Amino acid sequence: MTESDAALAARCQERCRQARTILDDLGLLPAWSRFGRPVLVGAVAHGLALDPDIDLEIYCPRLDPGDGFVVLGQAAARPGVLEARFRNHLDGPDQALYWQIRYRAGDGAVWKLDMWSAAEDYALPRGEQLVEPLRRALTPETRQAILRLKAWRAATNTACLSIDLYRAVLDGGVRVPAELLDWMAGHETGVLTAWTPGCSKSS
Repeated sequence: MTESDAALAARCQERCRQARTILDDLGLLPAWSRFGRPVLVGAVAHGLALDPDIDLEIYCPRLDPGDGFVVLGQAAARPGVLEARFRNHLDGPDQALYWQIRYRAGDGAVWKLDMWSAAEDYALPRGEQLVEPLRRALTPETRQAILRLKAWRAATNTACLSIDLYRAVLDGGVRVPAELLDWMAGHETGVLTAWTPGCSKSS
């Protein structure tokens, strides 16, 4: 059964509230602050969250994998943490260190927390650079269109990065699934991009 716009908006609001509670419960922001500058990015930062996912970027004056293991070790001792993972992507296209926590909330939902730590002078596109421009560009109508398309994406298991969905809605005028599929067919998708609303790189 398709969720109403009001139900989607309420689910989004609750997801964002839960996400911030989980960050507080795990103490991740103060823990990462010992080693760098943590930034909440992604759907929770944009106020567009439907899934139990949290994204952080951490920009560090001295990038040391050992620091991340201190953070993960502290978090792993908290109730609800099911798994902690690390992967070194410094030699790959992401040029950063990847950390993941899986956490079971009180309602039984399993949350995935994705965290990337990178050098403070990281030159590749950053999620933090999208947060404020996207918030300024969103209107109630485009926000609801994005939530509807995200719900459709999940229900149909359609592969589409959220940033590509945002591009389609805000720069491409997309509002319904058929328009999104047409837009995806005519644009490069699934790649790292420095896009922000209205920028020339949206095409």
